[in-house]
Amino acid sequence: MNPDASPLVKDIFEKAAQPGPVREPAAVAAALAKLASESETPGIDMTTLEEALDAEFPWRNQLVFQSRQPGPDEREVWAQAVRWLINAIVATRTDSDLDAIRFQVMLAALGILDVGGEGVGAVIDRFAGTHVVASVASLVTRLAFLPGELDENSKATLKDLTERISAGDFKSLQQSLPGMQLNFGPDIWSAVFLLWKLDAALLARLLDQRGDFTFAMMVCSILGSQSPLFALQVQSVTFKFLSIPWLERLTNANSGVTAGGVLKDLLLQVAKTSHWKGWLNASYAYPEARSAQARATLAEALVQLDEPQWCDFIEAVALSTWRGSPEGLADILIQVADQLGYSKMQPFWDAAFARWDAWGYGNSHAQFLGSPTACSFDFPVAMYYARLPAQQRLAEEVRLQQEIANIEQRWFANESQLCSERNRLASRLRLVRHGAVLAAGGNHTLPGPVRADSEYAEVRYRYHNIDEAIARTVAR
Repeated sequence: MNPDASPLVKDIFEKAAQPGPVREPAAVAAALAKLASESETPGIDMTTLEEALDAEFPWRNQLVFQSRQPGPDEREVWAQAVRWLINAIVATRTDSDLDAIRFQVMLAALGILDVGGEGVGAVIDRFAGTHVVASVASLVTRLAFLPGELDENSKATLKDLTERISAGDFKSLQQSLPGMQLNFGPDIWSAVFLLWKLDAALLARLLDQRGDFTFAMMVCSILGSQSPLFALQVQSVTFKFLSIPWLERLTNANSGVTAGGVLKDLLLQVAKTSHWKGWLNASYAYPEARSAQARATLAEALVQLDEPQWCDFIEAVALSTWRGSPEGLADILIQVADQLGYSKMQPFWDAAFARWDAWGYGNSHAQFLGSPTACSFDFPVAMYYARLPAQQRLAEEVRLQQEIANIEQRWFANESQLCSERNRLASRLRLVRHGAVLAAGGNHTLPGPVRADSEYAEVRYRYHNIDEAIARTVAR
């Protein structure tokens, strides 16, 4: 888009806010005349209105998409049309259905002649203290934002997704977003934008009352980079979640505001709700995939929270053995420990050990393990062992060594099961030994790279480290 378009449109709207000649757009006049001639409750053909206005004011699109500056006469005509629309919107009451639809046509036209809200935002004072707040609030609460004709399967899918989101399943929402297409026109865009500018608290209440994730998606789409800040005023966790992708644009749009600060405030708000775990499942199941800033922000939030929220976080992190997975969780927990002090971290170590111990490197699913392996919980489990009394830790180390040494005295259905069980035991032993290193003051957060016990063990137990294989492939 032409970077000069927004300031030029702002100037045109500011000029239109001043007294002067007016010009009713012919496209609007035709749409209003058609409404008046219909006997039944009329509808609005937004596509026809947009096409007619684009044809009547071609320099608007030429400015935005072709960087063609409109001439003085064209700017004057544009300003006169906007002036007429502003006056008509303020003057049109919405007491009857027909007047409400006329009002909707004018809102749509105003939105079409604007660019990114720059124009409407510049003349917002013209609508303050008028019926416009109530009228636009009524409009955004009664209209739908998905295609009107949905087949039965689509309706069932939408109903199921709505129920999942209401229960806090934000991962399902996250996975569905790429395929979701909202259907809202310039009338809705203008109505939401005006309501946000005139009475953001009312828009927040409407979001909470409606409880419709499609409505939340639509508002996020319209507010754009302002969505995360507005989300702080909204109770709806769904809206807060949907606003997160806009954080990266927030700093550019708001001087003095940081994306990290807003994310932290959102996390602290969500932590007080029943959807905290669902949020974490969708956002932090794989901490290594999040940015360093996102991990640091979560750490700052966890410092201000309590043990139940800490345990929810540990429950949300995936027990992953993918390459790089230990670093993400370790990064977050080290930052928490640096602020809280390691003496207060025991709930984290205990919760992580309990999950890791029950998981047993996929033992319950008979998962094949080609080598001892690192996992996402390496650091907290090693810290759990580091905090154990030395004799207890030593006893566990001896027990695991004996089980590994005697592995072939046990019965297994096949060689794969034997090798997998030995590698599970070796993975556990690796963390017990690293716990001893940490207890002795070692300064390496994570254990060293996985290696075969010996050349004999490498051959006898079919050692195959998938991470090493991937690394070799990438290096080629």
